[in-house]
Formats: sequence, C-alpha cells, structure tokens
Amino acid sequence: MGLGLPVLAVKLVFAVLSVSIIAVFATLGGMLYGRAGALTCGVMAALWPDLLIGADRTAGEFQAGNTLALAIGLAMIGRQLQLQGRDNLKPYLGCAVFLGLTVVLRFQLAPAVALSMLWVLFWLPKWRDRSAIVLTSLLPVLALGVVDGMTWGGFYPSIINNFYVNIFKSVSKNYGVMPFYYYVESIISFWQFAFLAFVFLFVKGMKRAWMPAVIGTVIIFYHSLIAHKETSFIYAAMPLLVLVASLGLSSILEKLQPRAFAAAIAVVAMCCCMAASPFKQHMNMVSRIPALLYKASQQEDSCGVAVLIGSDEWGDTGGYSQFTKRDIPLYFYYDKADIQNASHQYNYVVSYRTYRLIGDALHAVACKGYYCLYKTAQTCSGAPDYSQFEKMVTRAENQRVSGQDPWLVKP
Repeated sequence: MGLGLPVLAVKLVFAVLSVSIIAVFATLGGMLYGRAGALTCGVMAALWPDLLIGADRTAGEFQAGNTLALAIGLAMIGRQLQLQGRDNLKPYLGCAVFLGLTVVLRFQLAPAVALSMLWVLFWLPKWRDRSAIVLTSLLPVLALGVVDGMTWGGFYPSIINNFYVNIFKSVSKNYGVMPFYYYVESIISFWQFAFLAFVFLFVKGMKRAWMPAVIGTVIIFYHSLIAHKETSFIYAAMPLLVLVASLGLSSILEKLQPRAFAAAIAVVAMCCCMAASPFKQHMNMVSRIPALLYKASQQEDSCGVAVLIGSDEWGDTGGYSQFTKRDIPLYFYYDKADIQNASHQYNYVVSYRTYRLIGDALHAVACKGYYCLYKTAQTCSGAPDYSQFEKMVTRAENQRVSGQDPWLVKP
C-alpha cells in the first residue's frame, strides 16, 4: 500500500472492508425486516459469488466497489434512523468518508459517487449537516492530491493522465471494443438460472431501496457507453444489486413461519453456492499460471523463474505477487529466441505443455491445464535482472498497440 507494510497487513485491511459489507447489510436488513432481513442480507452478502470471489478483481475496482457499498449502506441506515425519529449524523459521516475513498480508489466511479452525495444531501434538512458531509468526503480526495504531488509532482496526475490517455487518446479501445449489451450478457452468462429469480427479487426490493437500485443501474449504464468493457469495471454495482435483491427476499421471508424461514435461508445459501459454479470454473482457469509460479518460488534451488507464454497473457501471471517469501527474479518472454539466449538467468520455466518442443527441460515439476512448470537447470549464472519483467511487458504492449504480431507460443 506504499507504506512499507507487510503483505499480511494489506490483506487484513482489504479483508476488513469486505467483511464490513456483511455487517452493514445485515444491520440494514434487520432495521427494515427484523431477524429475517438481518439473516437474509447477511447470508447473501457473505455467499453471493460476485462479493465472495474477489481474487479475480484488481484491487482498485474490487475495493472501490466495497467502499461504495459501505457508503450507501451507511447512508440508508442513517435514513432509517431519521425516519424513526433518532437523528444521528454518524452513519452519514461514515458514508461521506467511504464516498471519498471510492473516488480515490477508482475515479471512474465519480458519477455514481456524485449521485450518492446528492441523494444524501437531499435527505439532510440542515445546511450545517450538509456542509459537514461534503467536507468530510473531500478529506480522502485531498489526501490523494498530496500523495500525487509527492510521488508524481503535479495536480492529480494519476487521474488526469489516465483520463487523457483513455478518453482523448482512445488507448483503451486498443484493448477491445465491446457492444452496448456486453455487461448484461456477461451477468447472465455468470449467473445463469439464478438471473431470473434475481431480477424478480430486485424489482420487489426496489420499494424499500431506491437508492442502491438506481445507483447500481446507473453504474452499469454509463459503463456500457464506454467502448472498452471488462466485467470487473462494473463490480461496484454488484453489492448494490445484491442488497436490493436481498431486501426483496427479506420481504417474502418475513411472512414465513420459523421452520419455513429456516428452510428458505438454507435454500438461499444453496442457490448462492450453485450460482458460483461458473465463477469457480473461471477462477480455476485464470489461477493456473499464478499457482505454478508460486510453486516455483517454493523450490529450494530456485534462483530465477521465466514465463514463456503469449504476449497478451502477461496479466494472468500475477507478477511478483506470487514471490512473497523469497528474493527471486521473474522473467517474461513471448519470443523463443529471447528465452533461449537468456537461459543462464533462470532454472525454472512456466510455459505451455509444448515447451519441450522449443526448449530444454530436465523434467516437468507440475502441470495445470495447458501449463506446466519445468526445471531447466541446476543453478543460474549472471546477475539477476529484476526490471526485465516490466521492460518486456512494455515492449509487448507497444507492439500490440502498433499492430505488430509478436511470436506466440501455441498450446
């Protein structure tokens, strides 16, 4: 996180953000529908696959979605306290902090954050309270400006440069242009049979949860207007949609007898697990290379690990994130000539099963799907190059953007 903290501390912060969603959703469900609402919203937040499986999301997208969900959940809790005659500004202040953090983590969610802020300000009758909320939300944003100034030396360059490159230079289009309906199609393909039931519950839950329903829908809509689309871009909408559907289900379960209610909760948990099956298959596919890299880093004689895969697959490696315990250089290659000329720098290779056709391997240590971990030498010679991975990624991306077709290793 840029503070010199150990990996465990970073994971702990992210875990707290994720688990907090369960607590906030359960609290809101309990306020609206009693025990039925608390259990239903808590179980859905804990078991719905989009919220449960975060490893496939980049940190900014996933955690910004969590902070936005916490912000809206706290805002709705504050609203319920208002309606009960118990005015309390603390939930709204917490909402403001998380709204600011959302912009810091992913500025692309700024339109959704702005709409959320307007919604909260509309609920607050006093201008003093409104001013406190606005100023509180600006604190994380101002902190980002200070950090940007210290690291990049300018006025919010991390945001401005990203916006300029992707919007005015249209660099994002080089990564693919998808149709307007891409996100809806993706959601249906992942949720499958659960989609229709989810839509029914979502519509039913909108009666008591217009705020998350509208904001979640808006996030999907305006991201659909952007040419380049990735499912992780709309993760922030998922917790909000799940909250609305959970409240819709709570309104049904509230009317059931205790035994029927317990059975219904079991069905909800089962449906969440069943809906996760497409996610599990996808996660297994994208985790194969990182798993092999981790295994390579655990080999006692490992002194250098090379990855020989397609030039557009470098993002699936996880980079140095798998090398948390040992000081081992990681090399990335997509050209067979390059990897053969640098064979003295590594003694393990992660590549396709066809690697034996182009390189020397003492033996295969392990295989997962199309990929295998090979041992190629007993030791390494020459100075390690810890910047090679970054240089090769830059080279591959430049070639792809310019339309060149670099050599690929075929499975």
